[in-house]
Amino acid sequence: MQMSTELFIPIATSIGGGFFIGIILGYFLKRIIKILMFVGGGIVALLLYLQQQQVISVDVEKMEASSTFIFNLVASSFDKMTQIGDMSSLGIPLAGGLSAGLAIGFVKG
Repeated sequence: MQMSTELFIPIATSIGGGFFIGIILGYFLKRIIKILMFVGGGIVALLLYLQQQQVISVDVEKMEASSTFIFNLVASSFDKMTQIGDMSSLGIPLAGGLSAGLAIGFVKG
């Protein structure tokens, strides 16, 4: 009886801790993405309004090329993070709890 309790407690804390950390990370990521999209949209709207009022001149092709470059840079950094941060080294209980919590936090956030 004592041996099963000694094996169960570290696994349970690993699953539970990873799950709650995943929920917090998912909630945080969703909020940060929303804030960045709001700020970016506001900047673009301000630039287009100032161009419409003929205060400034905006080269839309350069702006599109810059945004494409930034999106490709962010996408490649996520690819590098998944290659470096191999979750299999964390162990199945922690990685499973973390990924489940991340998904729930991102959806509910």
